[in-house]
Amino acid sequence: MSAADRRNNRRTVAAYEGYARGYAAAVSSTPSEPAAEDLRRFAAALAPPARVLDIGSGPGWDADFLETLGAQVRRTDVTAAFVQFQIERGKQAYPFDLLTDEIDATYDGILMLYVVQHFERDQLDGVLSKLARGLSANGAMLLSHMLGDGEEWEGDAGDYRVVRWSAAALDERLARAGFAVEWESFIDSEQRPWRSVSARRR
Repeated sequence: MSAADRRNNRRTVAAYEGYARGYAAAVSSTPSEPAAEDLRRFAAALAPPARVLDIGSGPGWDADFLETLGAQVRRTDVTAAFVQFQIERGKQAYPFDLLTDEIDATYDGILMLYVVQHFERDQLDGVLSKLARGLSANGAMLLSHMLGDGEEWEGDAGDYRVVRWSAAALDERLARAGFAVEWESFIDSEQRPWRSVSARRR
């Protein structure tokens, strides 16, 4: 990981530290029906009682929904303000930096929604390989990524790093890390095309 890539990530995390509570207030605590269906399909693919690692849990709304489906969710985030927000509402949440920390156990499933876009291209292979190591044999992962090409800074202060991936390019990286894509879905959020991908460790 280059120093510049790490600085970009730190800058994005710092922006979330300042905006975490505003983000939690702005995002519905109930998933949209397409998002809920993705989570249902993901949970149904896991043998109960499934242990799921939620990376980038944010305010924890997706973790809440997964738990109603019977999953045991470990909530983690690199942003301390998100971890504290969940603790204040009575949840167990833990700090975790996927770029520097090792996954401390193996899980039946990994959930990582709206996170991939904050990694630089040179970081993604290492991230996906680490995720594969954190899954049990035949474990499943659900992640989302912003469709497109190129990268830029977004937000009022230009502090949110956004790296877009085409479906083919992301799937090639997943295959390289030992995943097989099982299904995909699409959603437009604020006129931005997003793709959710369910992939299973081979």
